[in-house]
Amino acid sequence: MAHTLASAAPARPPATKDNAAQKLLRVIEAVSNPGDTHRLSDLVTETGLAKTSVFRLLSELSASGYVSRRPDGSYAPGRALRLLALKLTAASDDSDLIGVRLRRLQDDVHNTIHFALRTGDFATYVEKIEDTTPIQIASRVGGQIPLHSTAIGKAILANLPESEVRDYATRNGLRTRTEFTITDVAALLADGRLVRNRGFAIDDQENEEHIRCMAVPVFDAQQNLVGGIGITTIAPLVPREKLESHAPLLMTAARDLTTLL
Repeated sequence: MAHTLASAAPARPPATKDNAAQKLLRVIEAVSNPGDTHRLSDLVTETGLAKTSVFRLLSELSASGYVSRRPDGSYAPGRALRLLALKLTAASDDSDLIGVRLRRLQDDVHNTIHFALRTGDFATYVEKIEDTTPIQIASRVGGQIPLHSTAIGKAILANLPESEVRDYATRNGLRTRTEFTITDVAALLADGRLVRNRGFAIDDQENEEHIRCMAVPVFDAQQNLVGGIGITTIAPLVPREKLESHAPLLMTAARDLTTLL
């Protein structure tokens, strides 16, 4: 019986066209190719796909954060794609240059260091260098954090256009995390101006009680905002003045990361 059924079924002809997954991968590869500008016409030429197909795939990739559309209409790898690349290329030993630089920062400040990339309306931890004290910070690589109530998140928001910050607040609401959380968009925008003026953001128990953090934005080599790095402390143990004294070290580390991204 099985033999009869198998014989009766016509053999499928070999595929001559890319399936949906292959088309998607071709667009991702084209966007990831070296070069500052990837316009729609360039990507159509590079992929060999129809213009309507390329535009549709770019729209889907943009919506999920894998591709970003620049103000001039060109396309570039998005934050989610950069995060994926970082996960794949980051080594677990001292050959990981980003990790080496962050460990050097941790040696200088003796507190927990986080590096996070913006992934849509959140930031996602991609590196964590633990403090050596017995009290550990409850965070993990891969964990997502809100933007409005964390130092890294506020460093990111401060470097976005005001319209994007307002859109973020509308989409997500400024959820109360502690009694110190900023829950008003006007106050959040004012905080962003302060961050830009002094160069760093502070989360003074705004996301978690007893946790105080300082962070600065991180840009890639093309000066695209990609995320932030921060120092996390136990508030009762580290005075705010002590934390803020580390700002020059943190800013220098952020500039060094730019050369590695």
